Amino acid sequence: MKSPAAHVARRDYWVITTSHVVVDVFPMFITSLMIVLQGRLALSGWQETVVWVVTPVFGGLFQPLFAWLGDRYDTRLAGPLGLAIAAVCIGSIGFAENFRQLVSLQVVGVIGVGMYHPAAAAVAGQAGTRMRHGRAFAISVFIAAGMVGHTIGPLVATRVNDLVGIAHLAWIIPPSLLVAALLYIVMRHAPHRPPNHHELHAAMSPTETRARWTAAILLSAQNAIRFIVNNGMFIMFSYWAYSKIPDDPDAAAILNGNLNAAMTIGMGVGGLLGGRFMRRGTEKIAFVTTAIGGAVCVGSINLAGEFGMVPMYIVVMLAAVGFFGTVPASIGLGQRLLPTHAGLVTSMLMGVGWMIGALGRPFSSALLGEVTLDQAHALTGAAMNRAFLGFAGLLVLAGVLALLIPGRTLRAAAEHD
Repeated sequence: MKSPAAHVARRDYWVITTSHVVVDVFPMFITSLMIVLQGRLALSGWQETVVWVVTPVFGGLFQPLFAWLGDRYDTRLAGPLGLAIAAVCIGSIGFAENFRQLVSLQVVGVIGVGMYHPAAAAVAGQAGTRMRHGRAFAISVFIAAGMVGHTIGPLVATRVNDLVGIAHLAWIIPPSLLVAALLYIVMRHAPHRPPNHHELHAAMSPTETRARWTAAILLSAQNAIRFIVNNGMFIMFSYWAYSKIPDDPDAAAILNGNLNAAMTIGMGVGGLLGGRFMRRGTEKIAFVTTAIGGAVCVGSINLAGEFGMVPMYIVVMLAAVGFFGTVPASIGLGQRLLPTHAGLVTSMLMGVGWMIGALGRPFSSALLGEVTLDQAHALTGAAMNRAFLGFAGLLVLAGVLALLIPGRTLRAAAEHD
């Protein structure tokens, strides 16, 4: 029979996981409607670039700060507050009348999205230690819930825009604020790190502590490269879709949204499989093999599109499994490596990586020859292939970094949940 504490942890976990669906809807509004926003607000080339990079940069820039404050003062307030800020700001982008208003709403909104994640992920991981499959799988389900939000976001945003106009996205704000209020009730007393975290830290020698920080930094670095590829794919799909339907921005946005959804499904499925079947202490093997397999799939995306949309959707989903399948499990691993700094290491593996992922924009621009989105019709198949192969090369680099993670340290961390 489960203890009352286990029942409370399970309840808290599912409320937090459900809230992740909601908060991750919002960044996808801007990504999936980029073609529409570019035309609606007459964005110049540099303004377009700013909108692309604001979400990953400001979504990750302040995560370490909020995570440190949460660890330092033992508070989880950033979770519900971040969700509320994201809902109000990003839900209002349809009212923006110019570039400045759009970016202002975007910056504040994605800071809210960013501050939500370390607190919520740390509490979800700690609650998962009382559940059947443990922390890693709990984090994977939590991340998969975010992928559900990422899938719903582009589908809802592009259809609402097509049917009734972008301003009607604001209808999502009131129910989202209700979810934020419920999240506050749950998270204000829920722990986000082990109750004996001070004892665990004190038991480590200086050598082991340095080894664990080294492993966490290498883990974060290879995650960051995966996020560059992740962000780069969002950009590449916009260019690919607009190059195929240059005369109908709304239809191109729907095609882009479908590709985003396919990728997000692959990310969610890959994350669940990784969290369920990746064995503690052997994570390095999974990091390397998924990077190489993902590189093959990413490099084949444009070629698959030549055979029709169904093959392309399949390859996109497999590519997403490759570059994202190990990310959720890496967060659980990071929390085991540095139990005293559960919030901080979570922000390193999520927010900081996502911020570095903003490099996907300049990298894609360089590979595509500095072509702006409204010039996508001029891109050749060879240019598209070159760009996708460039991102494939980054995944190979992520695999190399994963090889450098000390396996003995991972095996030592496997002894703790």
